[in-house]
Amino acid sequence: AFGWFAFRSRVTGVYLSIITQAMTFALMLAFFRNDMGFGGNNGLTDFKDILGFSISADSTRVTLFVLSAVALAAGYLLCRALVTSKYGKVLVAVRDAESRTRFLGYRVANYKLLAWTVSAMLAGAAGALYVPQVGIINPGEFAPANSIEIVIWVAVGGRGTLVGAALGALIVNAGKTWFTGVLPEAWLFALGALFVLVTLFLPRGVLGLWGSLSARRHKPAPSAMASAKPAE
Repeated sequence: AFGWFAFRSRVTGVYLSIITQAMTFALMLAFFRNDMGFGGNNGLTDFKDILGFSISADSTRVTLFVLSAVALAAGYLLCRALVTSKYGKVLVAVRDAESRTRFLGYRVANYKLLAWTVSAMLAGAAGALYVPQVGIINPGEFAPANSIEIVIWVAVGGRGTLVGAALGALIVNAGKTWFTGVLPEAWLFALGALFVLVTLFLPRGVLGLWGSLSARRHKPAPSAMASAKPAE
């Protein structure tokens, strides 16, 4: 519902980011300060089994890991199908020139709403697989830092790519694990510095760097005839 109203009102860019972050923060405070049937400050912590299977059992954990991998592959294939379709091409046009796309007769709000809905669906599936594996969920998950971290995943992995987000998630979470051990008091600053450095020196992320190195490696060397001085 929020996405429909936001896109119909033509709220875009940084304004949409600010509004969504503000709403998320308001939800976090609401859950923290009120029980609302979700455990209040503590959240939901009594996860012992799922569909009758013990969460602590090794077989259940392996199954959850496999389901996570399958969900990742399914999400990739779905997004791949979307970006290579006509819808994906229009969405790129909306990203690059929204006003021009609207003047061409496309209902921009509908395209953005579909992208919003698909992203919410993927986030819901990820959350459903995440909670049984960690065994707890509390209002702290609504913190803006989590949303910012997802942006860092994309920036580190490679903007404009589907694989980049997954690769960035692996790199950033590995870095976070290392930073929290080495710099327990300042790991958030280290994570922010990583984002700034990637933005400045690797604007296309790790995949962009890999692509540039591969292109340079496979670039054909100039032929001796082309480099030779022409006869007079």
